[in-house]
Amino acid sequence: MSAPRSYRSKERVLTAVHLAQPDRVPMDFHANPWVLERLHRDLGTWTHRELLERLRSDIVDLRAVVDPRYCGPVPASRPLGDGVRENFWGWRQKVMQSATGPEDCFVEFVLAGATSVDDYQRRRWPDPDWFDFSKFAAGLDEWQDFAVMASGASVFQHPTFLRGIDHLLVDMAVQPEMAHWLIDRFTDFYLGFFDRMFTAARGKIDILRTADDLGTQRGLFFSPDMFRTFIKPRLKKLVDMAHSHGVKFLFHSCGAIRPLIEDLIEIGVDILDPLQAAAVGMEPEILKGAYGDRLCLHGGICTQYLLPRGTSAEVRDEVRRRLQILGAGGGYILAPCHVLQTDVPTENIQAMSDAGFEFGRYG
Repeated sequence: MSAPRSYRSKERVLTAVHLAQPDRVPMDFHANPWVLERLHRDLGTWTHRELLERLRSDIVDLRAVVDPRYCGPVPASRPLGDGVRENFWGWRQKVMQSATGPEDCFVEFVLAGATSVDDYQRRRWPDPDWFDFSKFAAGLDEWQDFAVMASGASVFQHPTFLRGIDHLLVDMAVQPEMAHWLIDRFTDFYLGFFDRMFTAARGKIDILRTADDLGTQRGLFFSPDMFRTFIKPRLKKLVDMAHSHGVKFLFHSCGAIRPLIEDLIEIGVDILDPLQAAAVGMEPEILKGAYGDRLCLHGGICTQYLLPRGTSAEVRDEVRRRLQILGAGGGYILAPCHVLQTDVPTENIQAMSDAGFEFGRYG
C-alpha cells in the first residue's frame, strides 16, 4: 500500500530541506494571476488545490489562500484612478500590458521626494495589530498534507516600493540614516506580523519565504559590505524569529548573488531560491558543489529563455539535467527561477511537472 499524501508531500519537502533524499525531488511553482486563470482553463481544474495536485506541487503558499483578517484603520487596498491602486503601506500598483499579456507593475513611488527621516516619521505606518489572527489556524487544517509556506516578508525590496530602488541605493551610500530608518520600519513590521502568525498557527506552518532581490544579471546592487551593514542583520532577525517557532527559512533573491551566499548560510538560511542559472556565477554545478551540503536549493528552471521560448522536449531535457546535478544526494526542490508570467505556455509548465515526476525519483 502506498503512503498517504499527507506523508508524501510535507515529508518530501522537509526531508529535502534537511539535505536528505526523499522518495523523489519535491516540486513547487508560482505564477501570476493571469497564468493561474489560464492553467485552470487549460488543465480543467477549478480549485487551487486541484491545480497544485495536477502540477504535483508539494508546497502551498498561503498568500490569498489562507490570510489573517485585515482590520486596519485605512483600506487594505483603494483605487486612485487611472487603474492605480494603493495598499495599506501606501505603495501603488497598476496593471500594465506587456508584449505577452498583463503584468502588475509598481508606479508613483510616494516617498521618492523625502529628504529626511522627519519626512518618514510624519507618515502613518502599518502595525501588525491591524491583522486579526484569531481564526487563522483553522484555515490551515485542510492544507496540512502539503508543506505550508508563509510568504511576503521583505527588508530591502518592499522599502523600494515606496522610496524607489534608485533613491534607496543612494540613501545607503550618502544618507545611511534614512536607509536604516526605512529598512527598520519594514523589518520590525514583518517580525511582529509573522511572529503573530506562527504563534496563531500552532506548528501548522513549515516555511517562511522572504524575498529581497539583491542582484542584477551580472552582479550585486551594492557591495557585500553594504549588504552586511543594511540587510544581513535584519534578515538574521527574521531567520531567528522563524527558527524560534520551528519554521524553516527560505530566502529568495534573483540575480548574481553568489558573493553573499556564505553570509546567508552564516545567519541560518535553510533554503536558497531561485538559482537563476543565467546569472553570472549561479551555474547549477557551482552552487551544488559549493553549497549543496549546507543549503537546500530551490528553483533552477529558467524562466528567461527555456520556459517561454523552448519546446516541451527542450524543457524535459533541461529538467532532467537539473535533477541530475542539483538533485544528487538530496537537498533540492524543483521549481521555476521566477513567478511564471504570461509568456510561458501551458504545455511547457506541464512538461516541467511531468519531467520532474518522471526523472526526479531516487533509487
